[in-house]
Amino acid sequence: MSKRMLGDIAIDIAIEIPVDDGFPAEMLVPDFKTELVDANRDLLMPFCINPKTQGLKLSIHTWVVKTGHHTILIDTCNGNHKNRPTFELAHQLNTPYLERLAAVGVHPEEVDIVLCTHLHVDHCGWNTQLKNGKWVPTFPKAKYIFSRQEYDQWNPANPDCSKNPVNEGVFNDSVLPVVEAGQAQMIEGNHTLDDQMHIEPAPGHTQGSIVVKVHSKGQHALFAGDTMHSPVQILRPDWSSGFCDMPEQAAQTRRKLLEHCVEKNALLMPAHFPPPHAVRVTPKGEYFTFTPE
Repeated sequence: MSKRMLGDIAIDIAIEIPVDDGFPAEMLVPDFKTELVDANRDLLMPFCINPKTQGLKLSIHTWVVKTGHHTILIDTCNGNHKNRPTFELAHQLNTPYLERLAAVGVHPEEVDIVLCTHLHVDHCGWNTQLKNGKWVPTFPKAKYIFSRQEYDQWNPANPDCSKNPVNEGVFNDSVLPVVEAGQAQMIEGNHTLDDQMHIEPAPGHTQGSIVVKVHSKGQHALFAGDTMHSPVQILRPDWSSGFCDMPEQAAQTRRKLLEHCVEKNALLMPAHFPPPHAVRVTPKGEYFTFTPE
């Protein structure tokens, strides 16, 4: 954990689970080619590829953003004590996540805004915690920001809702209790959070995925959610994740965001890059490359 300053904005990270062994490349990025590793070995190993397992290394974490106005959490990982039998990584966890938030100077009652880039199992779990047998919002004073389109995609009351088995139960235990507590804010399209943070649609991984663009004193950052899971997708932005609902749309969105990072020299901060979790992007021919930062 290490604090970064972006102008006068403080950015930190709370890690729930480091996935150092990595996911099989063919599962995480089905188009993956080993030739890419051979041509970029010094760049990729050991940063984002485990030399022993050859897995793509990941991290499940929350970005903690402190502006002059708000304390903001971006994505809330898996959560404790949640029943996820189809996703072993998240099933019945008992991690010291709240202690890790405290270690970077954030306690639940101090959080002003919780922003979920989308509503997959590993991005909204700590929205709630189990108290006296009931799921209640973990952050009692926070406004929780959800994309309306994303909310509708996973709402079981919607006859056209998505039925991904990995996400089974997530809406009912990690989203609905927030809505019932009156703490949810639904947004559509572009949305200005404050004068330094702007939310934009980023469809592809899910229908209603969003990203957050941040700027302060001439410096820029992009909180990219799951628009990219591994830095190998910077080298080949047409390689979408095996978890993307709309792979072709995801590739278009990813390239657009990488072009933004180049144009603004924006620090790219996705939801799952391994340590140091953030990179700078530069163009390389028809593709891109990166420098961990």
